Amino acid sequence: MVELRLFAAQALGEDQSQTDRRVRELRRYFDVAAERIDGEHRYILRGWAKHPAADGAPISLRRRAEVLAPQRCAMCGKTPLEHHVTLVVDHRIPQSWGGSNDVDNLQPLCEDCNAGKRDYFHSFEAHAEEIRKAISYDEPQRRIGALLAAFKGEWVRGDLIGIVASAKEYQEDWQRRLRDLRFFGWKIEHQNRYNEGARVRAYYRATVVTELPENIPTAIRAEEARRRRARSASTLED
Repeated sequence: MVELRLFAAQALGEDQSQTDRRVRELRRYFDVAAERIDGEHRYILRGWAKHPAADGAPISLRRRAEVLAPQRCAMCGKTPLEHHVTLVVDHRIPQSWGGSNDVDNLQPLCEDCNAGKRDYFHSFEAHAEEIRKAISYDEPQRRIGALLAAFKGEWVRGDLIGIVASAKEYQEDWQRRLRDLRFFGWKIEHQNRYNEGARVRAYYRATVVTELPENIPTAIRAEEARRRRARSASTLED
């Protein structure tokens, strides 16, 4: 990506954000893989995409105005009037991961937060296909499970899990959906990291993964009922 940005700046005079956007757009039509080589992610063009994405409608001026109406960055809270920042329309879930132009997937971000979020998401390019697949599931538990399974025991930041969990509908308590996986025998570890800036970062990883049932909500209710009966029986015995 560093080489692509440098080339675009020299040949086309484009800024960094435009180059990143164009790389994402390429994946709509080409099979562009991200592979880790010598400790760095490298982009490899393998050919045409097997299933080219249909052109999505651009964000209308009306919708752009609606998203930017709060006049405050959704991440840092800075405003154009007080802090002299420029707000841009950001996709909560990137379009390269299957995100849409629906208003629920759009938010106002200042340019600095937008660039930071973009760089953070770039660190997951090697897992882009797995993330896109995880986002496609209907149930939040299955989305979370697919994401954790794709990382094969590696630590995953909580904010990424929250984004994937909320892909179809916002999950205010996505941690509860994460805990639901334990009903099916999943073992999930958690740790907080205090050395990543001003905020404490939560990380999770799955050390034991099992197949999820076809109807997750029904299976959860059945397991909860079974556990209540077991506790009641244990109380009567005492």
